Amino acid sequence: MGPLEQKIIDFTHSTSFADLNDEAVRAAKMRVLDSIGVGLAAFMAPPVRIARRIAQPTSGPLQSAIWGSGMKTTPDMAGFVNGVMVRYLDLNDAYRTKDAHHPSDYLPGILALSEALGASGSRFTEALAIAYEIQCRFTDAVPWNDNGFDQPVSGALGTAMAAGKLLGLDAEALRNALALALIPNLCTYQTRAGELSMWKGCAGPNGARNGLFAALLAGEGMSGPFEAFDGVFGVWNQTLGEAYDIDLQTGGSPQRIWGLQQTNIKTYAVRDSCQLPIDTARDLRVKVQASEIASMRIETYQSAWLGAVKDPELWAPKTRETADHSMLFSVCCALIDGTVTPDSFEQKRFADSDVLDLIGRTEVKVLDEFTDATPQRRNCRIVATLKDGAEVIAHRELTLEDIEKGMSDSELEAKFHDCASGVMNEAERLAIVDTIAGLERLENVKYLIGLIRSEQMQVLLDEQDPMKSGGLG
Repeated sequence: MGPLEQKIIDFTHSTSFADLNDEAVRAAKMRVLDSIGVGLAAFMAPPVRIARRIAQPTSGPLQSAIWGSGMKTTPDMAGFVNGVMVRYLDLNDAYRTKDAHHPSDYLPGILALSEALGASGSRFTEALAIAYEIQCRFTDAVPWNDNGFDQPVSGALGTAMAAGKLLGLDAEALRNALALALIPNLCTYQTRAGELSMWKGCAGPNGARNGLFAALLAGEGMSGPFEAFDGVFGVWNQTLGEAYDIDLQTGGSPQRIWGLQQTNIKTYAVRDSCQLPIDTARDLRVKVQASEIASMRIETYQSAWLGAVKDPELWAPKTRETADHSMLFSVCCALIDGTVTPDSFEQKRFADSDVLDLIGRTEVKVLDEFTDATPQRRNCRIVATLKDGAEVIAHRELTLEDIEKGMSDSELEAKFHDCASGVMNEAERLAIVDTIAGLERLENVKYLIGLIRSEQMQVLLDEQDPMKSGGLG
């Protein structure tokens, strides 16, 4: 077994709920509430409906619910469907240092297996912490994206380890789960290049599906390829050409900061690197109206440019998936409309002439000083040249400390209610909020899953999805 495999397995095997400090437990609860909220906001989104339709009901010993539906399917399929729900709006949490990741893409899969096993809230939280930590530490150290590989490479691995923890796998079975999650699932970054498709929001949930499948196979005795990282055709030789290490600490302390605490809970339904530009554009809008602008320059850092500006498709998006990854659209829409919301995409504002005209009068410049400051500090500066020749400037900075501080409880609850109000009444929403507030004391997470249903959801399924329970038969 290679050293990185050993480190990951030792970390997974040794980590327990007792290691989590109060701030990490609070962070876990916040991300569960946020994920369920943004998932409910996308309850009837096209990719979600597609995923629901292919899910098959099961009567086996391991059953997990598709959120909002009475149908029970396998944990891996429930993790996929519910994960697509969470990911669709690009409003779920994100993490960006050397690389980028969406750890909550995998949360529904871990919750689905916890439900199937009848796990307690503390056991689920323990497993979630393991998955987040592995994903965030890979993101800190391994440049998958720059080398053409996508987030689910480490996402599937992290999910497999979380699932292995829930299943009580021993060290050898965890090694098998790791290899079975990693070697078959080396997905490429083409998912997020050029014009983006529905799959952009499905790749992470598919990684969760594969990670759960790997752990379940390992739990039944399936062996996986040896030397998954270091073998002659292992991951390092086939991807980056050199070995990398990640920083996985064992044990806990009141001062320890977990990956759970470090992800960015989003305000806007756009890519993580477009959040700050929207706030900067809104600051600029206080000073000047879009109609007064003759030309505009956005100043940013290198990784934001690579992910949200570089591809020509981002300058004239044809799909909502491309638009919510476009810094140009995000800034121009915020300047014209005052904000960017899910309705901005449903109304296809990215195709409107006023938005495209302002994009056409905009340039983006990467500043070395902004690049050098990352990841500790992110900067965005927008310089608008007015029709009378005057310049108006807005500049914002976001630090890692700002991200770790995140939303207050009241702000997050307001976001949840806003997201879920279309499919749940207030009493139903409050029941979810109250249950998650006591997540670590919950004897069985099935209780929480049972709350993610409503008459409004059933009406939507009855009216819009003929196969309302998700089955094909």
